[in-house]
Amino acid sequence: MNLLSIIIPAKNEAETIGETINNLVEQFNKSIEYEIIVVNDYSDDRTEVVLENLSVIYYNVSYVNNENIGGVGNAIKFGIVNSKGNVIAICMADGSDSPIDILSSYECIVKGEFDCVFGSRFIKGAHITNYPYFKKILNRAFNNLVKIISQYKYNDFTNIFKVYKRDVIESLTPIRAEGFSIGLEMSLKAFKNGYKIKIIPIGWRQRTAGESKLKLIKNIKVYFLTLIKTL
Repeated sequence: MNLLSIIIPAKNEAETIGETINNLVEQFNKSIEYEIIVVNDYSDDRTEVVLENLSVIYYNVSYVNNENIGGVGNAIKFGIVNSKGNVIAICMADGSDSPIDILSSYECIVKGEFDCVFGSRFIKGAHITNYPYFKKILNRAFNNLVKIISQYKYNDFTNIFKVYKRDVIESLTPIRAEGFSIGLEMSLKAFKNGYKIKIIPIGWRQRTAGESKLKLIKNIKVYFLTLIKTL
């Protein structure tokens, strides 16, 4: 049996997490065996209350409170430890990632041809909705720099949405990133270790409620340090 574990870090996402979970459940229904684990990352709004309600409504939705130091990277690592699936998808709580892309990525892996599936928002077939212009410019510049330095044929390293076999993730440890640079670290390590990686075009949309936790300029130094330490 190929159980899919969907790990979702959530900090102060009371306005978005309900719709995100509903959309995931609606898309997957009973088509595959899956679990959704939301990691409440020290929220100080009603996020935990919403998660309690969702875990009652849906038998395969649960949440845990992050016991690591706060941060999206640490929350993801805590979620992985508490998951059971042999295929693991990581996505965001704000609904920016497409459930269809998660399902198609899972199907690529269970067919046995690939160890990981990495989505790209910047290749033919991808579609982006309302990406902030300045943020997009910085994102493209940094990811292209990583592509040039690493020589890996991929252009969306910083995107956290990716799907892995569990044993791949276990081989990447220790994962040191505590924040958003976890997406960069994990994908670089997967390439470096020679895994079979499929890159697919994905959909992405800007959140419709709540506030983004990623402060790109503030985190740029962390991204560069992760890049240097990982290569």
